[in-house]
Amino acid sequence: MKKSVILMAAASVLMAGTALAGPSAKFAATYDDRSDNEAYFNVVSIIGAEGTEQAFACNQNDGYQFATIKVPQQKELLVGLSAEVILITDTSIKGKEGGYARALAYAAGYMTIMACPVDGGDCVTAAPGSVTLADRFQILDGVFGGVLEECTDLDGDGSIGVPEECTFSDESIGLILDTLSSHHFNFVLPDMEQGEYDIKAMFSTAACNEITTEGDASAATFAGAAFGKYMLTVQQVRATKGGIIEAEIIE
Repeated sequence: MKKSVILMAAASVLMAGTALAGPSAKFAATYDDRSDNEAYFNVVSIIGAEGTEQAFACNQNDGYQFATIKVPQQKELLVGLSAEVILITDTSIKGKEGGYARALAYAAGYMTIMACPVDGGDCVTAAPGSVTLADRFQILDGVFGGVLEECTDLDGDGSIGVPEECTFSDESIGLILDTLSSHHFNFVLPDMEQGEYDIKAMFSTAACNEITTEGDASAATFAGAAFGKYMLTVQQVRATKGGIIEAEIIE
């Protein structure tokens, strides 16, 4: 099926890119430059299940990309991240004779930016921290009566007992969603000390599912998430006094 072919074809969970600009540059960038014969998607998470019960479970993966920039004096770093995110969720349920089934599929792509001193030391997480670029919860549930196939007066009393003297086949329903979209988010690293830093972009994906049934019913779920092309840019900037503030939206 399409969902399996697209994501299973991804051969690597680590990002591969081309870095631009030397360590002393005030601007640095790294981006995806894969050719048609390379796996298109990165940091792939997939999960699938079918049957009558599946506790909530997830498959998660991380990938990294770096850009290096030198800060000559205490300044701020403005980091921009643009990326394609593909989400696939597939849920189907079936049953008969009053059976109940519920199938859940979840897929998401997250991003965190960190600055790590090249000479060693603790990494600093860029504000505003971990950001969800895209996610989706898909839940499908239903109660099934089944499809009536035939009825037979087995005891010959001139009446038909339902469901005892009737044959039902499973009633089923399914839903698949497959989206590919591009997203952008800005991050800030304030008051960075002088030195050379590796700007570390952590790409994370999650795919989760769950199945719940009662009576004569079953379900199947599939979820997948991955990153496609991306662009990571880093600029050395200087915020004006009071330029970095925290404020609340007043309604």
